Amino acid sequence: MMRIVGISGSPKKEKSNTQFLLSKALEATSADTRLINISEYDIRHCTGCDSCVRKKTCPESAHDDMPKLEEELRKADAIIIAAPSYFTSVPGVLKDFIDRSRAMKMLDHQLKDKVFGALTYAGLRYGGQEHVIDVLNRYALGQGMIVVGAVGSPVKHGTFGSGSLQTDEGSWRSALNDELAIKGSILLGERVAYLAGRIKDSEVRM
Repeated sequence: MMRIVGISGSPKKEKSNTQFLLSKALEATSADTRLINISEYDIRHCTGCDSCVRKKTCPESAHDDMPKLEEELRKADAIIIAAPSYFTSVPGVLKDFIDRSRAMKMLDHQLKDKVFGALTYAGLRYGGQEHVIDVLNRYALGQGMIVVGAVGSPVKHGTFGSGSLQTDEGSWRSALNDELAIKGSILLGERVAYLAGRIKDSEVRM
């Protein structure tokens, strides 16, 4: 069965708008899914030692939870990463994961050809959502993954799940009441699952 792993890049362990949208995307896939909250794992900072380049391994992995996360990613047919906008970029806990997963690229591109989708949420309507998506998509491209976006109404839905706590009137809400963000996340989950399924079926026929 197709397996899709979702990574919530929020440092919040509870009441995360980002994790809520990610759960909606995963529910829409009809696949075997696993939602990983990055804040529940111990991930050390990358020290820039370049052991992942020279030795194809990271010395920090002997002391933290990165090996557990790497194993989950290797088993996935598709990966969705959801990240809130923290001062127009991804939170530090997710950036640590991104940096440390460099070893997976150096060891024969272990994430290559996996389908990838990105989600985001921000406090303000113009809170850096597109920049966060750009960071995540460039990360996936660097890993050799296949980056996809949602396909919905061309005049109503974007290419990724995105929203904000701030409403058009300037008041505040949670993602639970952000209909466009929920719909965008569902559409992304459906597209990721559809394309990952097509690839998996073609591999079986071969």
